[in-house]
Amino acid sequence: MRRIGEVAAPTGLTVRTLHHYDEIGLLAPSGRSEAGHRLYGDDDLRRLYRIVALRRLGLALGEIGALIDGDGADLRPVIRAQLERLDAEAAVRERLRSRLTRLLAALDGAGEADPDLFLEAIEGMTMFERYYTPDQLAELEQRRDALGEEGMRRAEADWAALIAEAEALRAGGVEPSDPRARAVAERWGALVEQFTGGDPAIRASLREMYETEGVDRASRGAVSPALMSWIGAASAD
Repeated sequence: MRRIGEVAAPTGLTVRTLHHYDEIGLLAPSGRSEAGHRLYGDDDLRRLYRIVALRRLGLALGEIGALIDGDGADLRPVIRAQLERLDAEAAVRERLRSRLTRLLAALDGAGEADPDLFLEAIEGMTMFERYYTPDQLAELEQRRDALGEEGMRRAEADWAALIAEAEALRAGGVEPSDPRARAVAERWGALVEQFTGGDPAIRASLREMYETEGVDRASRGAVSPALMSWIGAASAD
């Protein structure tokens, strides 16, 4: 029989942890000394080994107790559940990494760390996460990676030029039914298609974001409601 300190030292557990295991019924010592100290026998040590091994897999104490007391219950469902939790945590970390990478790129492009840029970048990324699923965000991120920095700059330049051209036509009184308006609307649709990758679910998320947030907010001020209405009419004609 071993006293609690003799058990705690080689296992890396604290005496307080072993006390807790006893209190919750996970590992009750087989005996007590005349002074009332906990004493652990061989069966206790074998149970402790299983507890430590399962704890290192990331299982909760309640799950461990159920498994050990289940006389060799199937570990596979518990391990699968743990893998699902780890996958979910990895997805959260990956989204955070992507968010920080884009924020850093925005700050690098701005030259100086303008506090307003932080707010705008965070607002934009938070808005995206409200309307796109994790899978859609991952797909969009893969598309950005495939384009690379040069491709992203080219796409941004294409959008800026097209928005300026469309606004010049609209402000100049060109009707949506005019062939020039239709040509601009076709190019607009092609750029949207490039962004969504032809995925109808991503296109639906994009539409919902614009309808819910409004054109000004969703486009970060790049497109006016009047221009979006003009483009919509030109696309419909």
